[in-house]
Amino acid sequence: MQIKNLHKLRREDFDAVVETLTECFFEDPLYKALIPERIQRKEVLPEIFDCDANEMAQYCDMYADSPQVNGLIMLEDPAEHKGVRKYLAERYFAYLTEQLLIEDDETGELAENFRQAKEYLSSDWVSRVGETTIHIVYFAVRKAYHGKGLAHKLISPVLEYADENGVVVALETHNEKNLDIYRHYGFEVFDSFSGNLGLVEYCLTRKPKQK
Repeated sequence: MQIKNLHKLRREDFDAVVETLTECFFEDPLYKALIPERIQRKEVLPEIFDCDANEMAQYCDMYADSPQVNGLIMLEDPAEHKGVRKYLAERYFAYLTEQLLIEDDETGELAENFRQAKEYLSSDWVSRVGETTIHIVYFAVRKAYHGKGLAHKLISPVLEYADENGVVVALETHNEKNLDIYRHYGFEVFDSFSGNLGLVEYCLTRKPKQK
């Protein structure tokens, strides 16, 4: 997948990717539930997102506004046929993540939280939408750039690509406050569920617009 007018992320950008993800998801309801203590969350989240970034590099297309990564968007396109690579990457990095959690918390509570949140962390629901669905795995903009059009700059080329190729776009959020933002871009709630952590996951989809 080639998205125009965005910086394609490379491994040398990953330090900035981790910083952006940590800032943007530090107060996210899911990660607050997974890692309740703020000090511990500050220490653990960069390690988690470093694993995530390296996993996503195996089967996702990753873009940012610039090498400074003030905002980013990570996309999985099933049409690229990376199923085996994804399967192996998910298993490998799930193992690495669990080892990190055990090292960071000898009580095992963090690792158990992540096990209980497996359904929240899974994207299996996307397969029910259709085989040609592009999944936005991560979409984040640093606070200093809120209200400055950066989110629009990141998501608009993706939606244009979807419209041109006639594919659905899917994403999920655990923050109800985000729903109006996504509705603005044409997303609708496809499904929602409450899991073991008591959070609601909203699964959203956007159908391609006819030219």
